[in-house]
Amino acid sequence: MTEAIGGTELGDVHQLSLNELPDVPIADLYHILQQSLHEVNRYPDPFSHKLARSIADTYSTSELDVVVGPGSSAILQQVIQWASPHRGDVVYAWPSFDAYPLVVHNAGAVPVEVPLKDYTHDLPRILDSITGDTRAVILCNPNNPTGTTVDTAGMLAFLREIPDHVVVVLDEAYREFAGAHTPDGCELYRDLPNMVVLRSFSKSYGLAGLRIGFALAHRDVARTLRGRLLPFSVSTVAEAAARAALEHRPEVLRHTARVIAERERMTQELRDQSWAVVPSEANFLWLPTGSQSDEFAAEAARNGIMVRSWKDQGVRVTVGDIKSNDVFLQFAERFAEKAGPAEV
Repeated sequence: MTEAIGGTELGDVHQLSLNELPDVPIADLYHILQQSLHEVNRYPDPFSHKLARSIADTYSTSELDVVVGPGSSAILQQVIQWASPHRGDVVYAWPSFDAYPLVVHNAGAVPVEVPLKDYTHDLPRILDSITGDTRAVILCNPNNPTGTTVDTAGMLAFLREIPDHVVVVLDEAYREFAGAHTPDGCELYRDLPNMVVLRSFSKSYGLAGLRIGFALAHRDVARTLRGRLLPFSVSTVAEAAARAALEHRPEVLRHTARVIAERERMTQELRDQSWAVVPSEANFLWLPTGSQSDEFAAEAARNGIMVRSWKDQGVRVTVGDIKSNDVFLQFAERFAEKAGPAEV
């Protein structure tokens, strides 16, 4: 992860490197959570049954298919440890979510990284990488850090070719920011007993600081995963916040729509500055800055703007509040005038 370079005061920093929402989308969340604060002396429900029921109702599925955990990454760790215990290959695109290699190594499995093609998953090459030793395939859709998606037709064709012995993990942390052409894993998994779908409350729901997420899978798989998670790992407050988020889902989606509109504004202004911007379906933008990536991030940090650099590949910029976004756009224009924007 790119570190800040230069001296900026904490209050001057525009944090655009972590894909957080700039604010909580539920206006009265604090008041909603007051009751849960009176229960912090008690252990939480080890399986978050009330939240599991809320998730099942929201996505029209069975509570038995729901696994609640302390963030979707924690559930992913359990999935990979179950699917590939100290052996086998795990295939995923690269660059993608940087927790993937850590999770795979922690499970004692072998990571197989398949380079992106045109900033998105190279599905034919991923299929070619699957062997008898492959235990799991991870698909990040929309992909972090590029924001690109595999469309429904491409996803369905790909899934038809996956051998039954391979677990497919569909990581949809940013799904609420994507358009209708992007497949919905909450529907796909119903016909695929070897699929686990991951969703997060950290992104569109704005609960990153509470660490809570969930998975959907066929009930036998879900039961296995629930048995592998540490008990009491989801706090009472986190569960109450997630339940409130689902109850206020229309409010959340209105906020998501505003983030999408701001994403499109930033995209257009950067293109007007001659930057090549990859079309994004997430709450961030990818600038393919190539060899300028580290320089761009370091110079941004000196100007109080935190962005994420992938060395010699590109820079990821979170869509923040309007003020932070405007500060970033002004910086990008100055950088382009000085160094010239990289081309796709």
